[in-house]
Amino acid sequence: MQSVMLSTLSLLIALVPIGLIVALLQLSTWRQRTRLAEISRQIAVTDAIHAALGAVVSPVVRKMLWRGWRLTIPVPLDRPDTVMQVVEAAYAAFGTAERARSGRFEIVLTPQERPVPRRSHVLVPASAATGESVSWT
Repeated sequence: MQSVMLSTLSLLIALVPIGLIVALLQLSTWRQRTRLAEISRQIAVTDAIHAALGAVVSPVVRKMLWRGWRLTIPVPLDRPDTVMQVVEAAYAAFGTAERARSGRFEIVLTPQERPVPRRSHVLVPASAATGESVSWT
């Protein structure tokens, strides 16, 4: 009886690390498949928006655990016609099965950042140059 218990215990001790490694590999595979699905969905949504409007926004797609997809789009909120067209193009990029069931995906609109104005380049006329080197060495 005691030898059976010891052999069972030693077998369990030997199999636990193997089981742990297999579980971690399965988790890694699942995460990789999820990330590839996010990337392919983001490419599809971006292509749909760019085909309809050109390169006006850059959406980000994330897969939420047990809830479906979250599509975050920075849009110019001061142009409602553009926002409407972006939402329609993004909505059309999802399949009818995902659009039919509520809660399968959500579209989150965020304000688009304004581009930073660039200063014009300042040209120094040749007559103003003193002929000295500008290096520090």
